[in-house]
Amino acid sequence: MLAQTTRRKAIRPPSGFEDHLCRRDAAALLGFASEFKVRQLEREGRLRPIRGAMGSAWYPRAQVDALRGEVARPLSPGAPRVRWPDDALIALLREKPRTVVDLVVDAGISISRAERVYRFWLAHEGPREAPGEAGGGRGDDDLHERRSDARMERDALVRQLRDADPKVRAAAFEKLKRR
Repeated sequence: MLAQTTRRKAIRPPSGFEDHLCRRDAAALLGFASEFKVRQLEREGRLRPIRGAMGSAWYPRAQVDALRGEVARPLSPGAPRVRWPDDALIALLREKPRTVVDLVVDAGISISRAERVYRFWLAHEGPREAPGEAGGGRGDDDLHERRSDARMERDALVRQLRDADPKVRAAAFEKLKRR
């Protein structure tokens, strides 16, 4: 089965309702990834559509703009969103060794934010060594590295293939070819 790669053509509002938004535009304006949240708002009675050709729903722009501030709160009252401050996330990292994935799962934050907080924590504090671990094993940078040394060397060579200098690219290509 072929994947659908064509974009749907934008539809025009019914005559006389040029200041109205279709469901897709209303979802984009409200910050939703899909049109289904707009349908939910319609079922709740918070949006009142005007029907166009073939039953298409059109919403007054003023009504959608008025909802923008309200929709920042979650739609279901039973699920309050908790916004973790950065200092609380860093406190989680201090409690026990955690990875970026652990931060995402434990705190329910986005991956990009977890990576940003984790990088800050590594740069300023980093993981603390236990008293018996001093001086042994790998360096602090490799503490959470799971890849083997051969894999890290290969990745470095692949990065060199993107270098602007053709000599560096050629040398990296030769080394990779000999492997």
